[in-house]
Amino acid sequence: MEVAISLDTYDDLFSDFDIRGYRDRALSKDFLDELHMRLRKTSDKSDLDVVFLIPADLRDMADEALIIERIRRFYTERESHYVREDRNATLRGLMFIAIGLALSLVANYIVERFLSTTLFKDFALIPSWFFVWSGFDYLVKREEIRRKRRYYTDLSSSKITFRDARAASASPRAAIKSENA
Repeated sequence: MEVAISLDTYDDLFSDFDIRGYRDRALSKDFLDELHMRLRKTSDKSDLDVVFLIPADLRDMADEALIIERIRRFYTERESHYVREDRNATLRGLMFIAIGLALSLVANYIVERFLSTTLFKDFALIPSWFFVWSGFDYLVKREEIRRKRRYYTDLSSSKITFRDARAASASPRAAIKSENA
């Protein structure tokens, strides 16, 4: 599947506030939002091809190579971030559930062994339930993290190319793809 994005200059891909070179420059929020919006409309993200259309007289192959490297590095870094977030959410959720169950067992043991009143047990169950439900909350929120991870996985394996904007607009097929994308 091909997603075509028209650019006036290479700077459209980057933040206006970042003056570093293309290799290190921060990507534009507008670009990332536009790409996300276009990809959200598509169900099939296999063989994803992100095409940037730019006027031929502004094209520079060396800059394009740096930009492709920067975009790919961004996708890979975001994918790695969400892999870590998924792992941390899983571990945190399981740890909270284990703490909650341990508190519950300890409270029951103390009441049965040393105290005749269940008031302590009732108060000790409050933090135990808090930990158990918080743990389940972490496990449920992993789905959002996994959705973002899949998104950046698809992008990191995508093909990124630059094309002449005029040649692409002359082709009716390219114009239709650009409108539908």
